[in-house]
Amino acid sequence: MTDLKVSYDRLEESSRNLQAIQRELEDTGHHQSDIAGALGSGDMAHAMHDFASNWDYHRHKLLDKIQAMGEMAEKTMEAFKDVDEKLRNGLTDAGKGAGKSGGGAVGKGGAQE
Repeated sequence: MTDLKVSYDRLEESSRNLQAIQRELEDTGHHQSDIAGALGSGDMAHAMHDFASNWDYHRHKLLDKIQAMGEMAEKTMEAFKDVDEKLRNGLTDAGKGAGKSGGGAVGKGGAQE
């Protein structure tokens, strides 16, 4: 049987990186209006507007996916931490009960059933 190893540090880092990417993508919408007046040519401004509109559409789709991935990373980390805590509590509780008599049924072969 193989062991499952989860790096909480890696999950936390992934979550932070996804949040940083999300902030950067959200902020790019503000820069489009900053350069509109500097384009000069009407054709250039129109082309930039078309590009920016297309970029906005796809940027929002990316933002939705990045947000979903961030939520998955956070939920994964929470789920594994919960499982770790339950396993730790189970081992602690089992260790406390090990010294008590009548811990389990013993069959003919001497092994617990």
